[in-house]
Amino acid sequence: MPGPPPKDPASRRRRNVTPGFKRLPADGRDGPTPEWPIMGNPQHDELQLWKRLWTLPQAIEWERMKCEDIVALYVRAFVRATAIDADAKMLAEVRQLDAKIGLSPKAMRDLRWETDEPAEPEQSEESSAPERAERVYVPPAQ
Repeated sequence: MPGPPPKDPASRRRRNVTPGFKRLPADGRDGPTPEWPIMGNPQHDELQLWKRLWTLPQAIEWERMKCEDIVALYVRAFVRATAIDADAKMLAEVRQLDAKIGLSPKAMRDLRWETDEPAEPEQSEESSAPERAERVYVPPAQ
């Protein structure tokens, strides 16, 4: 005998929300990239990574906490750690900074941050996913 029908998702108390976690929008941060905060001009690789990081969801919290300098240190360390002649100490520094600014999934959990579910793009009837039979590859006869 089957049990009761499942609750309507709209009537649930919490929908995919972890208690005590800060929700960050999946679309990331909008707005201009902050200026490079530490001394010296950034290298091209540093500037590209700097711009990309400031579009992430975590950047909303970095901006709120005014930790641009820590993110810049991460960028500088990351670029040096990924260089051909990098040493293991620089890689360890990158991992420590990653934990401080919440870039990895574990670091985000430790900081009690989570992202919203990304919005699913609407599909028209014409652009719907093909039926399984249409996707199966059939090799040509030899």
